[in-house]
Amino acid sequence: MIVGLCRVEFMEGYILRTFGLDVDSLTYSQVRSWIGGVDIYFKDEETWKKAKESLGFYVYADRRVEMEEVVGELLRTRGFKLAVAESCTAGLLSARLVNVPGSSDYFVGGFVVYSNELKTKLLSVEKELLERYGAVSEEVCRAMCIGALEETDADIAVAITGVAGPSASERKPAGLTYISLGTDKEIYIEKHMLKYSRNENRFLATQLALNLVRRYLLGVLK
Repeated sequence: MIVGLCRVEFMEGYILRTFGLDVDSLTYSQVRSWIGGVDIYFKDEETWKKAKESLGFYVYADRRVEMEEVVGELLRTRGFKLAVAESCTAGLLSARLVNVPGSSDYFVGGFVVYSNELKTKLLSVEKELLERYGAVSEEVCRAMCIGALEETDADIAVAITGVAGPSASERKPAGLTYISLGTDKEIYIEKHMLKYSRNENRFLATQLALNLVRRYLLGVLK
């Protein structure tokens, strides 16, 4: 089973699955853009190899697999354990991770903390942070990530909080999303403004989170 929007119909030929590229800047003849990235198709192996080298870490797969499969293999190879804390995605990231057979090798579990009360109860997010900055904020995302690390034996934790939409407020527009990755040595936080519908935004948030883990494991996270 593949979770919802993760399903993509593939064309024939060699493929490069990419994330983070601007489709309008690409000059390849066979390009398919979708919420989870850009897939590029090639008829011959030589052109495919040259493009793979040129596109570098934007390529997350050179075969017909999903981002969660790629991240899972990287985690397994490096012997790392992952935990997640989800608010707006409400378990979708966890669901994608466990779609992959053998994910128990590297995925320890997750926290779905949709309410502020559970953010405090399960992840020890301080009420003062929630009242001062709001649930959708860099500060709370950082605290969720730290809480997931402290409550598990994971080596890496990822947290997501955002406004999936369509409702919004003056201070927190629809699509505003924070994603953090933490280890016992460092915390990375990204801010995104997603532009799709509610469930598309939720899916894209999980794709961004998985790609954040991928970039960290590849050593290209800046």
